[in-house]
Amino acid sequence: MKPHYKTSSHYLYLLFFMCFGYLGAQEQSIDIIDKYENYTATPRETVYLHLNKSTYIKGESIGFTAYVLDKKDKKRSLLTTNLYVSIEDANKNIIKKKLIRVDNGIASNTFIVDSLFNSGLYNIKAYTNWMRNFDEQNYHQEALRVIDPETEKYIEKVSVDNAIDAQFLPESGHLLNGVLNKVGVVIKDSQGFGVPNAVGQLIGNDNEILTTFKTNELGIGSFALLANLENAYKVKVNHANKDFIFSLGHKVEKNGVIISVKGLKSKLFASIITNQETLDIVKNKRYALMIHNGDAYKVIDIYFTDNTTVTKSIDCTTIPSGTNILTLFNEDEKPIAERLFFNYEGINIINSNDISATSKTDSLSIRLGLKDIDQKAFNNTSISILPQETRSYSRHSNIISQAFLQPYLKTSVEQSKYYFNNINDRKRHDLDNLLVTQGWSSYDWNNMFLPDELPYSFEQGIALKANVNNQKHINDVYVLHHFGNNQPQYKQVSDGNNSIIFENLFPSEKDSIYVSRSSDNEKLVPAQLYLQTLPSLIPSLVTNTKVLPPKSNYKITEELSLYSPRNLNLDEVQQLDEVVVESSVDKELVRARKLSAHLNDGFVKIPSETDKLTFLYLEDYLWANRINAFSFSIESREGPGADGRVEASGNDNSGMLIILDGVPLASNSVLYKYPMANIDYIEFDRNGARYGARGGKNGVLKIYSSFKSMFSSVNKVTAQNYKIPLTFSADKKFYTPKYQYYNDDFFKGFGTIDWKPKLAIDDKGNITFKILKPEVPITLFIEGIANDGSFIFEEKSITLN
Repeated sequence: MKPHYKTSSHYLYLLFFMCFGYLGAQEQSIDIIDKYENYTATPRETVYLHLNKSTYIKGESIGFTAYVLDKKDKKRSLLTTNLYVSIEDANKNIIKKKLIRVDNGIASNTFIVDSLFNSGLYNIKAYTNWMRNFDEQNYHQEALRVIDPETEKYIEKVSVDNAIDAQFLPESGHLLNGVLNKVGVVIKDSQGFGVPNAVGQLIGNDNEILTTFKTNELGIGSFALLANLENAYKVKVNHANKDFIFSLGHKVEKNGVIISVKGLKSKLFASIITNQETLDIVKNKRYALMIHNGDAYKVIDIYFTDNTTVTKSIDCTTIPSGTNILTLFNEDEKPIAERLFFNYEGINIINSNDISATSKTDSLSIRLGLKDIDQKAFNNTSISILPQETRSYSRHSNIISQAFLQPYLKTSVEQSKYYFNNINDRKRHDLDNLLVTQGWSSYDWNNMFLPDELPYSFEQGIALKANVNNQKHINDVYVLHHFGNNQPQYKQVSDGNNSIIFENLFPSEKDSIYVSRSSDNEKLVPAQLYLQTLPSLIPSLVTNTKVLPPKSNYKITEELSLYSPRNLNLDEVQQLDEVVVESSVDKELVRARKLSAHLNDGFVKIPSETDKLTFLYLEDYLWANRINAFSFSIESREGPGADGRVEASGNDNSGMLIILDGVPLASNSVLYKYPMANIDYIEFDRNGARYGARGGKNGVLKIYSSFKSMFSSVNKVTAQNYKIPLTFSADKKFYTPKYQYYNDDFFKGFGTIDWKPKLAIDDKGNITFKILKPEVPITLFIEGIANDGSFIFEEKSITLN
């Protein structure tokens, strides 16, 4: 038989059939398959934010590293460049927002917890515009707690009422009469967190105790129930020496079909169960069990004959890693039951091999050995360094739970990272119980369709669009001058169109945008265009999923004095966030090397401020640097000079090809007395064959102007300046605030030691970094990606001598 198995990159078909032939089954399953494939064919991405903490004192910085992943293969997304990050208060008012540039699937930045924040809970979100097209939780959202010492003088461990809420969820959504049903248990306290070690009893009509259960540390459990139509079940739960009585909350159904799933080592056993009352109704009718994860899928045909149970054994290596959704369809191809199963097989979690710390007078050098990471492959690790006794890192998720679990659920999961730290049989069992309680997945079969054209576009940088309405200039070249690390672009109107678009731009807050127009044999002049930017604002993301706050200890009341970080002026922090102190020489050398990386035979010159003061005009600077750009002979500006130089103002094309801000110059006259103050950098390429015979023979000189000079009159006559309404937030340096004390209870519980957002492994298989020498033991909260598909997640403690 031909199997039926589909993945995002190709189609393999893997259908298991019982009793009946392939053709008939294929014909009946085509609607399910087509509907699913059409819905999941569109690319999906997920994003995870590694935050340096979950509780912040006003005046501190929120540091984060974003990991953007392809939802299907769980590897880095290499397409996304635009990531939006916002923070909103309890009333869903946006307090802060940023557009962050993603490079190789990674981005990092900071927010200052400044005067816009008060004591309370806030929600931080990270998303792309494209994610807004889908209902699944592909975005990241997380609750933060902010403490303002001016209004919240003490951190109290409050006493809460002993009140609980209990839910009992049958596996696959139904209780079926006469068969053994598995029932998941969720018990939460008045704060919305799971009640650990709660003991429960299932009670029948005659107050008979039918079975008992106990919740785990997250308030999750389960029990087996041989359901009976005649029984009105109740559940008694004892918590903190108080009994609570609940109704089971589900009607026992006389007829139906349910799913029961068990995992044993590397096998998945899926049982499709009915009862004797239903067997004659469903006998020999085709049911279909689809196992899928939003990409790959298997469809297994199910036929009941003389038995009420049909069990399928599936090798976990043949289904996707992570969350798998088992959906049962009846003979009319309507979904009637669903069960989630987590497959740990194939998830590669890398842990450090060893750790060492070398102490000096005022610094601590830390080395993490990660021998399992291929240093030739891309990798990134982010590390939050906090006191070992910290109470400010109560985050629920990690990079693995966000990639493999959360996008497939409808609700937020308390301490989802628990299931992926030191994985063992107990945690596998606990996660399976959690999934029993989740009901239907985030994929809604009643709403599984997408319009032909999705409303929210996939964004890569910012685009500038303009219509050229003046027919006199319809054939002119329009030049977007270079800025930052963005190369210049020049555009012309294409046939049958009157618009130009400059694409893939990444302006920061400090960049100025200049656009010029040029026709044949004319100098650059202001473009005189009305430019539209796409996107022009940060879109909002409306979410309905309840966000779990960071969990704190609220059993015993405790007073703990708070104080603001010492000498911390919020206005000053804003200014410090913009300042990076480094050698200007080193900065120019690094930039020159980066700009010249693509040259095989050439170099880049970045004039220093001294150069711009020494040489008034461009030709003086070129002559001093032995760049003979103007090799043809004309009269000099003052007659023959003592040095024998000549001016460059003719139309002879026998010399070097000169390109100014991306436009090849037909005449070099535009460079006559061109101010050095207008020069950003100069690129000389000896092998300019790709620019034609002239470039290949004499080389190419590219001149990039800066438009940052005191010669403002030059700017006004050569280019038009545009203010961009939306720009990318520049990388921010993380500043650790100063505290009054560095070894008291407050610092141990809520202080910040350091945050390292982007660390890479060296050629010896180590990650090394330095921090200021702390006065208390520390813990490293480590997350990252490596080896194009592996994940890093662990916590390491260091005790200082």
